[in-house]
Amino acid sequence: MSMKQVRAQFLAVGAIAATLLAAGCGGGGTAQPPAPTQLTGVAATGAPMAGASVSVIDSDTATTNPAAVTAAADGSFTVNVTGLVAPLVIQATGTVDGAAFRALAVVPTFTANAANTANVTPLTNAVAALIAPAGDPAALLIPATLASSGTAQRVANASALIVNTLSTDASIAAVLGTTFNPLTTAFTANGTGVDAVLDKLEVTVSSAGVAITNLAAPLSGDAVQRPVVLTAAQTATPTVVPTLPASAAAGELPTAAEIAALGARFQACLALPVAQRVTLSAGVVTAVSTACNYAASNWRSNGRSWAEEIGQFTFAKELLSGSTVGQGLVVLAVAPDNLSDPREFRHPYCNSASCVVVRFPLRTPSGQSIASDWVLARAGGVWNFVGNQRPYRAFPDARLTRMVNVNPAGATSTNYFRMDRIESTLRLNFDLTVGDTSNVRAVRYTGPGLPAAGVVLYRSQRCGTDDRMIIVNQDGSTRLNTVPNDFQYWTGGSAINFVLDAANLDGTLLAMPTPVRNATTSTNQQFAPAPVGNQATAIPAWSRYRVEIFRFNALSDTPDEIFYVRIGSAAENAALGIAKPWPTLASSFVDAYLRPTGPAAGAVATLAQTMSWAAQAGTYVGSSYLFGQNFATTTNSQGESANYALRTRLDFEPAALGNTSASGIDFASVVSGTSMSSFTATALTNPNPRCTSNTVVPLTTTAGDFREAGMLFRGADRKLYQATWFWDN
Repeated sequence: MSMKQVRAQFLAVGAIAATLLAAGCGGGGTAQPPAPTQLTGVAATGAPMAGASVSVIDSDTATTNPAAVTAAADGSFTVNVTGLVAPLVIQATGTVDGAAFRALAVVPTFTANAANTANVTPLTNAVAALIAPAGDPAALLIPATLASSGTAQRVANASALIVNTLSTDASIAAVLGTTFNPLTTAFTANGTGVDAVLDKLEVTVSSAGVAITNLAAPLSGDAVQRPVVLTAAQTATPTVVPTLPASAAAGELPTAAEIAALGARFQACLALPVAQRVTLSAGVVTAVSTACNYAASNWRSNGRSWAEEIGQFTFAKELLSGSTVGQGLVVLAVAPDNLSDPREFRHPYCNSASCVVVRFPLRTPSGQSIASDWVLARAGGVWNFVGNQRPYRAFPDARLTRMVNVNPAGATSTNYFRMDRIESTLRLNFDLTVGDTSNVRAVRYTGPGLPAAGVVLYRSQRCGTDDRMIIVNQDGSTRLNTVPNDFQYWTGGSAINFVLDAANLDGTLLAMPTPVRNATTSTNQQFAPAPVGNQATAIPAWSRYRVEIFRFNALSDTPDEIFYVRIGSAAENAALGIAKPWPTLASSFVDAYLRPTGPAAGAVATLAQTMSWAAQAGTYVGSSYLFGQNFATTTNSQGESANYALRTRLDFEPAALGNTSASGIDFASVVSGTSMSSFTATALTNPNPRCTSNTVVPLTTTAGDFREAGMLFRGADRKLYQATWFWDN
């Protein structure tokens, strides 16, 4: 080897050594790679979006967007967005306590090679709605739309509008402070601080704007929750904002920790086998175990005790065994009633102090989600379940019902009652089997969606109704229409659904029968005089109704008792029914039970029946029924004859929520053959027949014979809907 070669080799080795030495000392040599650019934040609705899929897209179609990441149990996530071009949009999709949820957040700018805070919440979704075309946040998932709409100024204005609106409530302003930003302010989804604010807000977006409801604002009297609505036009002057209804004072609402403690006791009870939850005798709960007896000692609701109501209809249900209880949230705060009229029912807790309704989400072992509402008050100095305390089981129930006539003649019928249709109704319930009701003569409902004079219910004389209270007029009177000076004792009717409006199955409006009441006739009293317009506005969630009770022993136009009830869900117009996820009854069941020629068209006398159906994703059937009605004639001891309806019903219940079939569990006429009131059994000379059998009457081709199968199901929105199929001769 020449000296030149030796020198070259030495220099090469020396260069390598120098490079290594420089790298070890941090000076000179190869540069460190730049830090990644990241978005890190929390996806939450208040409750964390555990397991949500979090994806990011940018405004440049030439870049490659990162793969979606999965949010942790606390809703936290981190996404590497190195190389992406602002503005960005983050999308989080998943479920919160079993309910599907999606929210977006627009990131107008970010710092490269650093960790940037970027949350995804209903508030960031509201910002996206305010800057998006037509108020649709999903439009921002298109890069070109994102680039033009997601500018820093537009996002800043929309954010300021929302924050300034929220800050009109002093208690919210104290939590948010002066620097809060929905996107960039870090928080933890633990029920405190910013997360507590999210918990008490309901934020919805639509083409009409962003509606924000403060669920913690206490309602008084007939007041209802009214949201403030923000629009894109208002972002031009974000300091000019509407005033959010004020939250209840500190101490008038249970804390997240207090609610969680009650939810934990609820879940611990459901973790036990039914036999360790309740004592059953012939299917009736006679006692609740110590582990499940955690409510206030004087708990009462709908005229029933803890064992009679919760024990029988919750703890005794095998399909709820092992359910998990999610994060409970206050959905209604109620100011003290301060009632003083001795006729008015006064809640022992809520008349002089604040109460709340807390909604606990349940997730059954079969994967279905249930919303469970509970009245809470301070009992013995601590928040606890207290019940509505009412002595009666009475409540209005807003629902959509879809009716399909399987008799081919129905397709061409011009008779409203034989037509396929969707009805929006207020179901006016007053249960005569609960409480001191033997001498109740009439009940009058007044409130949103009902005629101002009030809808009046009397006892029905139809067999199979067991004297239940039926709609008879909408003029508020408790007297006979033909003899104004006489008080009504009963009716031959059977309807408890007050129909607000109707639509054909394609969503087009359907004219309802006209109610008529004069000196000679009273017909169609269960229909509104005119279709109720925007029902979500006219009959919003938590609308309050006045219920007046009139008794036989008084025979007065003045009510003997008065109490108030609220509905949990807003009413919906019938035309909206076209978009609802209606289940489909199995054709085999239709052919067997709902056609006069079917193999099961005869009398149904045993529980050994099965109903099957197909349900849409995200929905479940909670119960179903088979109902029959035929007409017969009876004669009383005075020799007077009258036609009357034989009405019977068989109820079904699935073994697990989410099942697509159910077995028969009970015949509905539990007091068959009796009258619940001696007044209706013997008064006057009008025949008042009673049922003598629970058997579902046969379906024949005789005019007037009728049979119906129906299912009560929950949609993905957790609202209650009813789907029915019927044969009408």
